[in-house]
Amino acid sequence: MLASTAAAEPRWIQGIGYVEPTSEIRRLAFKHPGILGEYHVQLGQQVKAGDILAAQQNREEQTAVAVAESQLLAARAELEKVLAGVNPYEIEAKKHAQHFSSLDAEYARRKLDRIEHLRNNKYASEDERDLAETSAKLKQAESRRLNAETRYLTHFVRDVDKQVAQTQVSVAEAQLQSAQRRLAETYLTAPIDGTVLETILRVGESTFSVGSPEPAVLLGNMDQLRVRAEIDENYALALKAGQKAIIFGRGLGDREIPAHVSLVKQIMGKKTVFAKTATERKDIDVIQIFVEPDSAIQVPVGLEVNVKVAIN
Repeated sequence: MLASTAAAEPRWIQGIGYVEPTSEIRRLAFKHPGILGEYHVQLGQQVKAGDILAAQQNREEQTAVAVAESQLLAARAELEKVLAGVNPYEIEAKKHAQHFSSLDAEYARRKLDRIEHLRNNKYASEDERDLAETSAKLKQAESRRLNAETRYLTHFVRDVDKQVAQTQVSVAEAQLQSAQRRLAETYLTAPIDGTVLETILRVGESTFSVGSPEPAVLLGNMDQLRVRAEIDENYALALKAGQKAIIFGRGLGDREIPAHVSLVKQIMGKKTVFAKTATERKDIDVIQIFVEPDSAIQVPVGLEVNVKVAIN
């Protein structure tokens, strides 16, 4: 019976790691080179996703947005002017004048017909007939002129003018969007809910170094912590998610925190966390596992701890 009980007990393997947020620590940097203008948060501050954390000096970008907004307003005003065309009351007045002129020309034509009939019957002179013909032609010409002016005013806005004005508005909108996007990129925003763990740069320092972005803020969600631990390669095949684990170590004093393996990474790597003992090997390959406590814990991020995992 004693031998059977001893055989049922799990074997424990140990590793070493450090505490981190389950969300991992986000090292946030600006997208483009610039000078850090100001921080909008303080160490330890709780933030929501989308909150502004810091800003570069961006007076030029703000000016570019203002200019682009003015250009868009001007382009839209020009489009409205083109689409409005001629005052509708002017068109209406011209149509009335054209209608009256056509009636007057029709009356002059009928008068010419009457005088032509009278002249044929010797009741009207040749001069009267010529005068009536000239008057009818003048009335017809005036009617055609007013008709042409009415068509011109009605079709004053050409399709090509509309297209040009609409294109100018589209270009101005695109320029404004580009300027707004560039201004937005001078602000550093939180990608997740979390706690500001560190502000790295000082106001006035460059946000890029040797062509590479410099992290300005460290952010992590402290609501749920875990341990990223390294286990000797000899035990890689024995590890799997769900195994019972215990978190302990010098920084935790006498505490032993019940936990479990939440993930076993599927790639080997070189050892990065060291116990600093004389007999420790530093050239071995390790596999990383994530160990999550069974209940929430409050310890500093980056705290070095030991873990032991129960394997069959």
